[in-house]
Amino acid sequence: MTVIRRSPLRTATVTAATTLTPRMRRITLTSPEFVGVDVNPAQDAELVLVEESGRRVKRRYTIRSARPESGEWDLDVLLHGHGPGSSWGATASNGDEITLFGPRGRLALTDVAWQLFVGDEASLPAFAALAEVTPPSVAIYALVEVESDADHIPLVAAPDDALTTRWINRGDHEPGTADLLAAELELFVRTRPAGAGHAYLLGESRSVVALRQPLAEILPSEQIFTKGYWNRVGPRR
Repeated sequence: MTVIRRSPLRTATVTAATTLTPRMRRITLTSPEFVGVDVNPAQDAELVLVEESGRRVKRRYTIRSARPESGEWDLDVLLHGHGPGSSWGATASNGDEITLFGPRGRLALTDVAWQLFVGDEASLPAFAALAEVTPPSVAIYALVEVESDADHIPLVAAPDDALTTRWINRGDHEPGTADLLAAELELFVRTRPAGAGHAYLLGESRSVVALRQPLAEILPSEQIFTKGYWNRVGPRR
């Protein structure tokens, strides 16, 4: 019989809130329940929130960094729209309590020559967490669509020039569509680096599915990871 292990429900307190960009806040949660808990890069926490109607909902955010010795998790929260997740991220302050499940997720790095990160601004915390643990010998290529220059957050310091980031500012272009990233991805496919690679596609649900197709020309299916973070119809964040 297979035993399904679920992440436990925990209670944490907001102990810091820092503005990273006009649309991204880093919320630090502290809990004695986090002490000694190992968090793998790009795992997430599923917050239990309450809508204006009183209905309880869940929203998932990448654990950007964790300090198990002090029982602290940092969540980088993108502020977009007026949903319960964005509202919580915009107003969270010291002393607020939150219940959550986590850590969750099994995204893992593989032994390859290069990695490709493709996504929108909601994917930046996960990409940054993965980039930090990527061996120096592995080249990183990132294609990131954001609203404007104000959303640019460096993924990782790379003194050996192992990281190449292509920022795509969409301006007035509608968010959550695949066409801007698709054009950059087609160029990458034509000029792809040598050796085995692994691609991570994170962002709007239907967009990441559409972006998977051109990569299938150069990578086996097991080397393409996709995860929908939000949906243009009924946002998840």
